Amino acid sequence: MSSSRRGRDLAAEIKVAVGDQNLKDALFHAVSGVNEKRREVIGRFPGYEQACEAARDIKEEAIADLPAIIEQLTKSVKQQGGYLHRAENGEEACRIITEIAKSSGARRITKSKSMTSEEIHLNAALETAGLYVRETDLGEYIVQLANDRPSHIVAPIIHMSVDDVRCVFREKLGVEDPPEEPAELTQLARQKLRADFLSADLGITGANFLLADTGTVVIVENEGNARMTTQVPPVHVVIAGIEKILPRAADLLPFLQLLPRTATGQLLTSYLSFISGPGWGASPMINGATRSFHVVLLDNGRMAMRDDKLLSEALYCIRCGGCMTVCPPYQVVGGHVYGGPTYHSGIGNAWEAGVRGLDTAADFNDLCTTCSRCQDICPVKIDIPWINTVIRERIALRRSPRRGLIERLVYDRVLPVQEDGSVSLAKRLFSDPARVYGMSRQGVWSNLIRFRSARAVLSRFVGLSPARTLPLPNSETLAEWHRRRGGRVVKTRYQVQRISNDRRGSTVFLFVDCHTEHVDTDVGKATISCLEKCGKGVVLVAGQCCGRGALSQGLLETASRQAKGLQELLAPAVKTGHAVVGIEPSCLSAVVDDHAKLLPGSDADEVAAGTFEVLEFLLAELSDAGDPMDEGMTSAWTPVPDGRPTPVVLHGHCQQKTLGWLPAAVKLLGSIPGMEVQVTSAECCGMAGSFGYKGDYYPISAELGRRLMTELDELAGAANQARGVQVTCGYLACGTSCRAQIADIGGCEARHPVELIDQRLANR
Repeated sequence: MSSSRRGRDLAAEIKVAVGDQNLKDALFHAVSGVNEKRREVIGRFPGYEQACEAARDIKEEAIADLPAIIEQLTKSVKQQGGYLHRAENGEEACRIITEIAKSSGARRITKSKSMTSEEIHLNAALETAGLYVRETDLGEYIVQLANDRPSHIVAPIIHMSVDDVRCVFREKLGVEDPPEEPAELTQLARQKLRADFLSADLGITGANFLLADTGTVVIVENEGNARMTTQVPPVHVVIAGIEKILPRAADLLPFLQLLPRTATGQLLTSYLSFISGPGWGASPMINGATRSFHVVLLDNGRMAMRDDKLLSEALYCIRCGGCMTVCPPYQVVGGHVYGGPTYHSGIGNAWEAGVRGLDTAADFNDLCTTCSRCQDICPVKIDIPWINTVIRERIALRRSPRRGLIERLVYDRVLPVQEDGSVSLAKRLFSDPARVYGMSRQGVWSNLIRFRSARAVLSRFVGLSPARTLPLPNSETLAEWHRRRGGRVVKTRYQVQRISNDRRGSTVFLFVDCHTEHVDTDVGKATISCLEKCGKGVVLVAGQCCGRGALSQGLLETASRQAKGLQELLAPAVKTGHAVVGIEPSCLSAVVDDHAKLLPGSDADEVAAGTFEVLEFLLAELSDAGDPMDEGMTSAWTPVPDGRPTPVVLHGHCQQKTLGWLPAAVKLLGSIPGMEVQVTSAECCGMAGSFGYKGDYYPISAELGRRLMTELDELAGAANQARGVQVTCGYLACGTSCRAQIADIGGCEARHPVELIDQRLANR
């Protein structure tokens, strides 16, 4: 199924990018380095979370009061001797800046910190007017020489290797043998730019922040080019979006603490400039000429974003770019594929939707896997996955694919959804896993995926990758197994209420995701066994989808209906003091994080507070008994088999990391005598639920899977090397998608930790 829209063939672009080893190496080297530095400096900042909360509060206030603080900034800039211009759109901003240049007699222009100017194509407008324009930031300078465009908002040439840069210098600067070291290439660029700096008549910069009460422009940089651009020419023009305004100078501190850490992994950048008005007028650099200072405030759709309950949150963005370097698909294909004309990755989808429209956002929205890694790193905690999900819904409801007789039958009878008939067959299929597994138990799905011709049909109409192994359900569901052994299974609110009242205290309600219910039943059985060994009676909540599948497809009405059905089963249990436990992290995150958004005004927040991840719950239960918290207490566990250590490598699921459940898993496993636990650093396995099954995106998923397997094998090898003896090192993963990816790409088994814990946990 083609993902081509508006002339863009995203699937073809993905294949080219994944096949470009030079691109993949450049991206991997860059993102690995900055992610590691970011983790280090954030870990050494004890006030990080408080700074994030303060920054979020300030941005909320600023966007809410935007009209008022724009007026205040206008007055403050005037008081400082400058001029403030309002630009409704990009064309108007280009016209204003061109007129400033012409009226001042400028011919040569230098630019720095000017990502916003990329949005409005300012360089082209100035060059059309006959002006010479030179980018001076190293990355932007190289992009300009190469006639390329940035692929990251902080690191414009993150997609280029050193050899790529050498090639650009050789071809565009006429340097016969460019140096091979990055530092020497930087010095070469510095020498070439010196004449541009000294001859510039006008300097253009962006702004990291604008302070409304003082009229001050704040610029955060590492190269010093912004200072050369703002102080050498007699005219300084600032082009900045209206969202860059902060109400007060006193608001700046948390942003200065957060921006360097999340953007580049630094405690502070090399240069921090505060510019208020035209500055000093007796500079020998300008030969006594009068300096002038202009601020061009750009709207270009931002006020409309502010009035959109969804997109308004995107205006909190401080353009650190951290969400891009932790984004798994971005790490593979970069911003030219996973991005629009200006903005990239998940947050870029919100910005392109805001400043250019839904059609542009539709070009790359499906590359967001909603893995939540971006939300986790965002310093102002923008819910990027939710924004992209709602954008996905808006896109889906605007499309009206042609439908034949067979498709109409499948649409209306087999895979109905709550949304209108424009929703594609692929989205319908992935939005209701319980129904698909039910079809399989009837033989429909099983027969479809066994025959090559049927798989070809699925690839054509549903977009399933022919290279991917599809899951088949067991003949007996977990609920049937539990009921057969005398366990209680509830599927109605009345049943939950009755059991909640009869079985207070020692009863746990285990809600089972569709995959564990139908496919990974062994994981469910191990979970029930562990809970029972802890003295808990287990009531199974089965048969009701959490809505995660529909949510990932942007089918929010269907997801809301499914969420409501599950909430009706969980709420009575929580209200009567019973714990709710979940197994699959993605489905669990839907309950504790997404249901409140899908069902505003419901009991979803109360249910979230009473719902626990299984390993988190087991750790708490055993800790209460004094077992894993005390190294001398081993009564919770059976003895080490044969006295031999058990090395394992654990891969954390995306939501397991984002929602803080991974440390509990590591601590619980580490408490088992003889257990040696290592944890992968990979952001994501690349499967991301239905994402990895889709043919268009399979190359990205497979590449991320191969990288994970490389790390798993390296960690296993290191464990054996450190021990000096060959021991089988087991792989563990909590996510169903993660385990499927390891099996498919690596050809080996990864178990859920609860299966290993069940083997070693003694009855209490």
